[in-house]
Amino acid sequence: MKKVNIWLSDLTHTAQGISAATFPLGVSFVYSYAKKVFGKEFNFDLFKFPSHLDQALSKQLPTVLSFSNYSWNFELAYKFASLVKQSNPNVITIFGGPNFPTVTDEMLDFLKERPNIDFYIELEGEIGFSNLIKKLAEYNFNATKLKENGENLVNTTYIYQDHLIHGPKERIKDVNIIPSPYLTGVLDKF
Repeated sequence: MKKVNIWLSDLTHTAQGISAATFPLGVSFVYSYAKKVFGKEFNFDLFKFPSHLDQALSKQLPTVLSFSNYSWNFELAYKFASLVKQSNPNVITIFGGPNFPTVTDEMLDFLKERPNIDFYIELEGEIGFSNLIKKLAEYNFNATKLKENGENLVNTTYIYQDHLIHGPKERIKDVNIIPSPYLTGVLDKF
């Protein structure tokens, strides 16, 4: 059986040079933790530059495509999510990061206005993302079936039939559970 491709990204604008000339550190911690949890069960990849993601998408679409969401890269990430959903609505799109409302009504409005976001991970992404991937695997990566069951997932928010499903919050109590993305080689290509 073919392995599931799970791609993570922290896109930066590149039209007038590289806007964020930094390592995609936040998302690389999420990636490192997911690799620790799942081992070789899935194919993971990490993207920073839009041209690299675009090139990879022209060859194949992943099962899961996730994006870091900051005020400076949201529109770029959402454009990619929208284009991917046009090509295949079954690609699961996950966003996470600080550029998300903290008030329940605003969360609902945010997600209703952006139907190409399937799930939003709040707070630290490591636990929420890996928990969501586990649950998606249980549903054979069918996001609709997961949503139909109204699963309350840790640090995860989504809408189903105009209702906000808002999972419990869990903070990381020991940062040592997250492998270093530098030592594991996750950031080598950057």
